[in-house]
Amino acid sequence: MNQFILLLLVTGVRGLNLDYLDPTKLQTKASPTVQRNAALRIIQSISAHQAVEIEVDPTLFSDKKDVFSLKTSKDKLIIRASSGVAAVWGFNHFLKNYCKSQIAWQVQRVTIPSTLPEVDETVVANDRFRYYQNVCTVSYSFLWWKVKEWTTHVAWMALNGINLALAPVAQEAAWAKVYRQLGMTEQEIDQHFTGPAFLSWLRMGNVHGWGGPLPKSWHEGQKNIQKNIVELMFELGIVPVFPAFSGHVPKAFERIFPNTTLYSVVKWNRFDEDYCCGLYLDPNDPLFKRISKMFLTEVTGGTDTGHIYTSDPFNEVKIQPWSTSLVRDTARAIHTSLSEFDEKSVWLLQNWMFVSDPVMWPMARVKTLLTSVPNGRLLLLDLQSEQWPQYNLYDMYYGQPFIWSMLHNFGATLGMFGNIVTINKDVYEARSQNGSTMIGIGLTPEGINQNYVVYDLMLESAWRKGPVVDMEAWAREYARRRYGCDAASEAWKYLLKSVYSFNSLNKMRGKYVVTRRPSFRLKPWAWYKSSDLMEALKNFVYINDTNCDCEGFKYDLVDVTRQALQYRAEQLYLKVLIDRYSTVKTLNATIIQFLDAMQDMSLILSESEHFSAINWVKDASAWATNLSELNTYELNAKNQITLWGPKGEITDYACKQWAEMFLYYYIPRWSLFLNTFLEAQANDNVWNEKTTQDYIRVVVEETFTTRPFDKITPSMDVRVLAVKLYEKWASIVLDDLPMSMVKVDSGKRTTFADVDFSSEVDDPTVVMLWSTTPIV
Repeated sequence: MNQFILLLLVTGVRGLNLDYLDPTKLQTKASPTVQRNAALRIIQSISAHQAVEIEVDPTLFSDKKDVFSLKTSKDKLIIRASSGVAAVWGFNHFLKNYCKSQIAWQVQRVTIPSTLPEVDETVVANDRFRYYQNVCTVSYSFLWWKVKEWTTHVAWMALNGINLALAPVAQEAAWAKVYRQLGMTEQEIDQHFTGPAFLSWLRMGNVHGWGGPLPKSWHEGQKNIQKNIVELMFELGIVPVFPAFSGHVPKAFERIFPNTTLYSVVKWNRFDEDYCCGLYLDPNDPLFKRISKMFLTEVTGGTDTGHIYTSDPFNEVKIQPWSTSLVRDTARAIHTSLSEFDEKSVWLLQNWMFVSDPVMWPMARVKTLLTSVPNGRLLLLDLQSEQWPQYNLYDMYYGQPFIWSMLHNFGATLGMFGNIVTINKDVYEARSQNGSTMIGIGLTPEGINQNYVVYDLMLESAWRKGPVVDMEAWAREYARRRYGCDAASEAWKYLLKSVYSFNSLNKMRGKYVVTRRPSFRLKPWAWYKSSDLMEALKNFVYINDTNCDCEGFKYDLVDVTRQALQYRAEQLYLKVLIDRYSTVKTLNATIIQFLDAMQDMSLILSESEHFSAINWVKDASAWATNLSELNTYELNAKNQITLWGPKGEITDYACKQWAEMFLYYYIPRWSLFLNTFLEAQANDNVWNEKTTQDYIRVVVEETFTTRPFDKITPSMDVRVLAVKLYEKWASIVLDDLPMSMVKVDSGKRTTFADVDFSSEVDDPTVVMLWSTTPIV
């Protein structure tokens, strides 16, 4: 027995029970033939090259990990794989590494030579799982999708080997049925449901009602998506994660169940009584299990499930009275409810509450939650491992398995940013660490369609046996796959040196000066020099290789130009702060230059459909079946990316650097703010910032959600415009932004007090007390 225990310690498994997390069982709901055919459909939709032969054989799984092998023979590509998703993953491996092609979120470039390159390679996944999605991604990026868009995206998942993902599920349609059965009226249901843009936070108990009610047509559309996409996921061998009851209930439960113990939820992000402060059901009440079973029965529709269920009972919420016993009882209630519904169930839990508020989650409380569920029946998402990893703080989650996840993006904001060094190192170290309970890697962004290079590198850690040794060489290959040419390699050297060199504890939320509510109290900062970014831009704009003339290159040309102008605008903002105390003439000249930089941002963004707000609003409108629904959907679409709440409770959190947003929202805000100040200075009048902001709220921010706006027509060829803007702005000499780089000292425990979050001085969101030291 002692030798057995010693063996467990040496091999690092620590007695970890992974019987319930066995991909050989979870990924084989569909037969090998069904998986093969699903994989082949995706491959044939991508390439006209028909000479692809696929064999799906589950016996190929190696130590419970997906496997694919590639071999070319007489101009035929032969793929043997353990699952359908592994077969598609193998095809993408062939495209990337042998055909120098890329299929990204928004753009793709696929070229397969008529004579296939010699290939004979076998790849074994490093982990059991490749996970995808944050619970907020559906609201920030997938919100207006229909079956067509979802089908394309599931294909992208398969191409990248993702075998575990949140399923697009008609949760509110299921809840509406449950609520009616429990005695809620239609009016009460309408008052509870938020609009589509805020459903993620309704589900986590943060808000209710805002932007609603939900039209019946929405429920029908979501049920159609669920039926088609969950089926497709099963066919490919992707495990769909279904939602589970977390304990949050509507206020109507006070009327329906007057003798039941219901706890109050503390206000979230300044939402008032009309939209905040829901109720939480006592986990010890028999009603908890009853509701859980009712919901799971409805939401699964009587079909099979992937046996993994997500539930986040404490995500940025505080329940009164708050106690460790409530945490323990809730964990037990969720696990027991799931087990009674599905004896093979595993509870998937995001660790965000530990990260966002460690004061509420001292070490003992975290341990209580994690150990209240049997070993292997709880799967943790270490949600932001690239910056705030928690697995070591909590002793590898006290033996529970976890997935090393890269969050990277908040609110689906835009801005070139990435922590390349860390994701190229830490994920491998965590996997090989003694006693590691890591069983997968994951992408958990709040929003997609930005900084694809960071996600491409992260996904490769699923099969690479060690970090990329020469990152510049890797970036050159990335550019070659994306553009089809080698001319951009120098540009990417400077991008690695600048925007993708972030390595600190500072919060990154994608809210730059140009997209934030105007104020003289903002504190912009950067982690790189403007000269390096300008060098990257120069190397982009002067490329004359016609082989680079593809959608991926144009996208990045717009993005890099936008980033450079954004940096210039922030430099000019700092100059505005100084020139406030100079002459009116000097201040006016700086204001004109600052607004001109924003105007030029709008111009370059208008050159690409991927940076247009029109698409977002049109996709929202496409869901409407009548005028009332049209108004609801457009309000949701516009409010989320601006005020985020009826009174601007989370203003600019999900801001978008889109062309029309500058023309109709950001520039009018800043122009009004700065010109009223300039006029007051010129006339020696008293000026009040808060009064001006309140005025801007009424005349710009609130009216934006109801006024129509037109798409900006491109002014000229994107290459010509990019050169023009580079030559206009590169020669301007301005001081670099302050370098604000809070780093972890390996010899010192870092706490919240050590971290400079001054850049968020005007941030209305909840303050996050982040720490790398557990609170006992």
